[in-house]
Amino acid sequence: MSALATVSTHVLDVASGQPASGIRVTLGTRTLTTDAQGRIADLSDGGINPGSYRLLFEVGAYFGTTPHLFETVALDLRLSEGRHYHVPLLIAPYSCSTYRGT
Repeated sequence: MSALATVSTHVLDVASGQPASGIRVTLGTRTLTTDAQGRIADLSDGGINPGSYRLLFEVGAYFGTTPHLFETVALDLRLSEGRHYHVPLLIAPYSCSTYRGT
């Protein structure tokens, strides 16, 4: 039996210099919302099987009436067994960036 992988995220609005709270984030079939600090500590509900997953950030509603380009940001991930993945997302109305954090 494989060891489970875990996933967390942190969404930051680099245009405002603030955490992006209230963003819906989906991993597989689990959907959660970023807290006041723009974080979700565990998207994997304690752990998920290794494999390929789509991590979906619904940023359009966050920007609301502010002109913006992206409605969603989708990241296709390959998770290995027994690893923790912290996947931050940096957003602005016309840009986004991500990386593997710690």
